[in-house]
Amino acid sequence: MTAPPESAGLEGIGARAARGALWSGANALMMKLAGIAVMVVVVRLVTPHEFGVFAAALVVHAIVSSFGELGLSSCVARRDLDPERVASTVALLAIASSFVLAGGMALAADPLARLLGAPEAAAPIRVLAIAVVLGGVFTVPGALLVREFRQGKVFLASAVAFVPGNLVLVLLALQGDGAMAFAWSRVVSQLVSGIVMALSVDRTYWPLLRRAEVGPVLRFGLPLAGANLLGYSLLNADYAIIGAFLGPVELGIYTLAFTVASWSTSVMSSTINSVAMPAFSALGAGSAELRAFLARTSRLVALIAFPVTALTLVLAGELVAVLYGGTWAPAAPVLRVLALYGGVFALSLLLSNLLVGQGRAGAVFGVQAVWLVLLIPAVGLSLGPFGLTGAAWVHVAVIVAVIMPLYLRAVRGSVPAPGRLLLRAAAGPAGAAAAAAALALAAVSFAGGDLGRLLLGGFAGCVGYLAFSAPMLRRVLPARAGGSAGKLLAAYDRFERPLLARLRPVREGIR
Repeated sequence: MTAPPESAGLEGIGARAARGALWSGANALMMKLAGIAVMVVVVRLVTPHEFGVFAAALVVHAIVSSFGELGLSSCVARRDLDPERVASTVALLAIASSFVLAGGMALAADPLARLLGAPEAAAPIRVLAIAVVLGGVFTVPGALLVREFRQGKVFLASAVAFVPGNLVLVLLALQGDGAMAFAWSRVVSQLVSGIVMALSVDRTYWPLLRRAEVGPVLRFGLPLAGANLLGYSLLNADYAIIGAFLGPVELGIYTLAFTVASWSTSVMSSTINSVAMPAFSALGAGSAELRAFLARTSRLVALIAFPVTALTLVLAGELVAVLYGGTWAPAAPVLRVLALYGGVFALSLLLSNLLVGQGRAGAVFGVQAVWLVLLIPAVGLSLGPFGLTGAAWVHVAVIVAVIMPLYLRAVRGSVPAPGRLLLRAAAGPAGAAAAAAALALAAVSFAGGDLGRLLLGGFAGCVGYLAFSAPMLRRVLPARAGGSAGKLLAAYDRFERPLLARLRPVREGIR
C-alpha cells in the first residue's frame, strides 16, 4: 500500500507546501472575512436563544461528522500511500459509514436535543444529518486535492459555495427561523462545494470494495477517526454542558464568543490541516528536513495567531459592541479569555498534524482522550461559581498545563527536543504581539466611542506589530517576488542588511 518514493526533500515538498499554504490561507482568510460580514448581518436578525438552539444542533453534527468517514480521507491525502490502491475502497467505506451515522443522528434527534437543553434543536439536527451524508460522498475528491496541494481548487469550491449557502441563510433568517436558517445554509454550502471539488479532480474513483485494502485502511483510519471523535467531542463538550445546565441563551452567548476567538485559528486550522499533514508525511522521522520544516511552520503559525490573540484580548469589548450590538455584550469577557486559548490551540494543531503525518494517529487519540477526560468535569464544576468565564479559563489551563506537554512528549519520537524548537520559534512572535497589544491599549485611551477605540486601537496595534515583527516576517517570505510586493521586499532588504552589519559586532561582543 506504499506509494513509490518521491524525490521531494524539504526543498521540493516545501515549495509545493508553500503554494498550497498560500492558497489555503487565502481561501480561509477570504471565506472568513466574507463569513464575518454575513454573520454581522445575521446575528442582528436572530436572538441569542435562536443562535443557541443552532449551536446545540451543531454540537451533534460536529461530533457525528468527525467520525462519519472513519478517518479514511487521510489514507488518500497521505503522500506515502498509493491512491490507485486505496481510493475506491475509501470511497465505499466513507459513504456507507456516513449513511449509517446520519440515519442514527436523525432518529435520535429528539432525545439528543432534550439532553442538550434545547428541544427546538431536533429539526436542525435532522437537517444537519444530510450534511453528514454529503461529507462521506465527497471524502475522496477533497482528499485528492489536499494530497496534491491543489488548494486553489479548494478555494474555488468554497468561493462558489459561499453565495448560495449564505443566500439561504439570510433569506431563512428574515423569515424568523434562525436555527433552521443556519442548518440549511450548512447543507447547501457542503453540497455545492463538494460538487465543485468532484469536478476538479483529475480522476474519479468510484466506490469499489478491494478486500485486501480494507484491513490496512481501517487500521490507519479508525484510530484517527477515534482521535477526531474525541477531538470534536472535546471542542464541543463545553457547548453541551453549558446548553444542558444554563440553556440556549447562555449557550448562544458563549458560542458567539468562541466563534470570534476562533477567527485566527480557523484560518490557521484549514491551512495546517490541508498542507502540513501531507508535507509531514513526506519527510522522514528524525530527519533534519522534518525538524527544519516544523521550525519554519511553527514560526509562521505563531506570527499569524499571536497578534490576533493579543489584539482580541485588548479590544474584545469594542469588537463585540461594534460588530454585534449591545445584546451580545456578555460575550466580551468570555472572548478575552478564549483569545488566549486560540493562540495555543493553533500550535497544538500543528503538532497533532505532525503525528498523523508520521503515521502515529494513536498518539493523537491518546492525547485527545486525556484532554476530554480532564475538560468535561472541569467545565461542569466551573460553571456554578464562575459562569461562562470560568469555562473559558478551564480551556486555557488544560491546554497549557497538560495538553501541550503531552503533545511535545509524543512528538519527540519524530523530532528531537521539540519543546526547545517550539519555544525558539514562538518567542519572537509572542514578544512582538505583546508589544503591539500594549500600543493598542495605550491608543484606546485617546479615542471615544466603541468604533473609535476599535479603529484606533486596531490600527496602532497592527502597525506596531508589523514594525516589531518585520525581520521575522521577512524570514518566512520568499527570497524573490515580482511586482509591487517584490519591490517592497527589496527595499526592506536594502534597509535591513546594513543595520544587521552594524549590529553584528555588538552581538559578538555580548557573546
